[in-house]
Amino acid sequence: MVAHATHELAQLFSNRQVIPMTLETQQRVEKGVKKELLPLVKLEGVGRVRGRIIFNAGYKTINDIKNARLEDLTGLPLIGPRLAKKIKEQVGGFVKKDAWEKLGKEDDWKQKALTEY
Repeated sequence: MVAHATHELAQLFSNRQVIPMTLETQQRVEKGVKKELLPLVKLEGVGRVRGRIIFNAGYKTINDIKNARLEDLTGLPLIGPRLAKKIKEQVGGFVKKDAWEKLGKEDDWKQKALTEY
């Protein structure tokens, strides 16, 4: 609420220096994340928990995710093959044909429980 009001006041007074900061603060409060996770939580299907998991796994930027292998993303907790595919599509990443074909085989790709890590 305060972040939104600050943003509205910055716009009202045409304070161009403060507007970007208030937008960022508003997004951080809305998503409940630190600044470092903002690019990741903008992806569909990625909230603060999955964003933190991805970030801690070493994928700190969209470009990191774009260059990641589908198998590596699927191996992360709370990220199954469908979500990994969706994330890769959003960032424009290249996925090998055999990796796409593996997605169709349920026996080869099963999401792990948190207790299996």
